[in-house]
Amino acid sequence: MLHIGTAGVPLSTESRDTLAGIAQVRKLGLDAMELEFVRQVYVKHDKDALEICEHAKREKVALSIHAPYFINLNSPDKQTLEESRRRIISCAHVGHIAGARNVVIHSAFYMKMDKEEAYRRIKGQYALLRKELIDKGYDSIILRPELMGKPSQFGDVDALVRLCSEVEGVLPCIDFAHYVALHNGEKNGYDAFCEVMDKVEMLGKEALKDMHIHFSGIEYGDKGERSHLVLDEKPHNNKPIIQWRDMVKAWKDYKIGGIAISESPNIEGDAIKVKKYYDSL
Repeated sequence: MLHIGTAGVPLSTESRDTLAGIAQVRKLGLDAMELEFVRQVYVKHDKDALEICEHAKREKVALSIHAPYFINLNSPDKQTLEESRRRIISCAHVGHIAGARNVVIHSAFYMKMDKEEAYRRIKGQYALLRKELIDKGYDSIILRPELMGKPSQFGDVDALVRLCSEVEGVLPCIDFAHYVALHNGEKNGYDAFCEVMDKVEMLGKEALKDMHIHFSGIEYGDKGERSHLVLDEKPHNNKPIIQWRDMVKAWKDYKIGGIAISESPNIEGDAIKVKKYYDSL
C-alpha cells in the first residue's frame, strides 16, 4: 500500500501542533505525515512521542521523520560529525517511540572532495549510525538518505543504491523533484522515472514495496535545485515543469508501497491532487 500525505502539519490545520495535524491529514482523506524536525527535534519528551504514536494509530496515519538540515556526514570537523550523528540518533529515538520508522536525511556535501573518497567517509558514518541504533535497541528504524537536487550534495540515485546495498538498515528517500533538478530537466517524464524505479529494484523487490518518496514542483538551473514550487507552477526561467502524472503512473505500474510525501508549498493541495490521480489509475 502507498500512503500519501504531507511534509508537516497541513496548512489548513487550525492548531499548528502535531496531534491536530495528524487529525487534519485524516480529515483531508490523506494517510501519511512527515514530522519535520528540519530546524530542531521539537518532540522533547517520550510521553509526547508516545501520544503522537497512539494518535497516529487511531487515525490510521503513517508517520516518518525528516532529520535536521544541520547535518554533514562528510565534514572534516570531528565535532560536526559527532553532532550530525547525535541529531540523527535523536530523531531515531523519537521515531522508535512515535512509530515513525523512517528517518530522512540530507546526508552530506562533497566539499570539493573526490567523490569516491567522500562516499567512503559517508558510508563509514552510516555504518557507525547503524551500530549505535542497534546498541540502543532502535534497529527497526530505517535511515533514508535523500536523493538531493544539487551536484554539490551527496545523493544521486546511483550513489544511494550503492550505499543502501552496502549498509544494512539504510534505504533511499527518492525525491523526484530533486531528480529532475539534478539533471537540469533532462531526466523528466515516464521513462526517466521508470529508470529510477529500476535502480531501486536493484535493492530487491521488497525495496519497491517499502519506498519513501518526496514530491513537489521545482525551480532549477545549471547548478540544480533552487526552490520547491506547486506541482503545476512553471519555473520562472521557463524550464519544463516536473511531469508529475508520469511520476504517479510509474508508481502505479511498479506497484510500489511505502510513503509519498508532498513537499509542495501547497502541501495538502498537491498531496490530495496526487492521491486522487493515483487512485484513478
